[in-house]
Amino acid sequence: MTQCYVEIRSTTARGTDSVTADVMRHVYARQHLGKVVIISEEPPEYVAAARKQWLKLSRSLQKERAGTLNADKILKYTHTITRMQHMHFTTQSPLDEDDAEAYFLPAAGLAVMPLHCYTVYLLTPIDMALAEHMVQQLPPGALVVDYNKAAVWEEMLGLTPKRALESRVAQEWHSVVQFLNQHQIRIAELLPHTIRAFDAMDTALDELLAYSNDFLPRAGAFQRALELARPYKASKEQRAAYDTLILLAHRVQALSPGDFSRKFLESYDENDTFFLYDRGRPQKEAEPLAAAYARHMQAGRVHLARALLANHKHMQPLQ
Repeated sequence: MTQCYVEIRSTTARGTDSVTADVMRHVYARQHLGKVVIISEEPPEYVAAARKQWLKLSRSLQKERAGTLNADKILKYTHTITRMQHMHFTTQSPLDEDDAEAYFLPAAGLAVMPLHCYTVYLLTPIDMALAEHMVQQLPPGALVVDYNKAAVWEEMLGLTPKRALESRVAQEWHSVVQFLNQHQIRIAELLPHTIRAFDAMDTALDELLAYSNDFLPRAGAFQRALELARPYKASKEQRAAYDTLILLAHRVQALSPGDFSRKFLESYDENDTFFLYDRGRPQKEAEPLAAAYARHMQAGRVHLARALLANHKHMQPLQ
């Protein structure tokens, strides 16, 4: 049987709206993974409540965006808000509507699951035969979130508790940090609040561009582990370190030879030209390519300087 995971979830709040709010916060954390299915007794009524909570989350994110001057965060918020506003909810079967992102179905709707469904929320009990049929249709790494506290998932169907996914995050993080340390790169020195973060990021980019084939798979494995484990509890400092690594991986990927992929860009939505800013210029004024090339060559960042020239056609206009 496909390797899937289970989270037995409960909420201390009472009432349908409160449970719905918890579900939609969970969906928000996993929205980049793939499609979701929410099983309830009255899908038409539930989808209306879900849309209300989804709108609240979107508005909250818009307030966060309005309250920051950080260009990285603004673009990241904008990407997420845009996706949320276009997320399609439906009560139709995947057979009748295959382009939705969130399906609100009765238990009988589990007979046919949408492709690339990585999260199923159960708000009403289902029988053993239907549970087994559902799991067989899920892709490896999918998560079943059960609000009914059923015991069948681990004991009878062999699903692994979600904490195993969270342990995988720690393992992949250790692997990628160990690789960076071997190349004299310290994530703590790349954090935005550090004094020399810009220079440290450029130096890290220069080093990793020579080892992108080794670095990017490690960064990708960490990001995938993190996506599958969401929602994932981490300290503010740890979240900042995770974001910095994904940002670094996107920049290395954008400047590496070969076809450009949106793998890291989709989850971070970072602008390719941020590291071209000259600290003596206003933040919104991009540094000319020739000046950036000369600055990096003078600093000894040969790989970065050459990558800028080789990839300038894929960048935003610099002049």
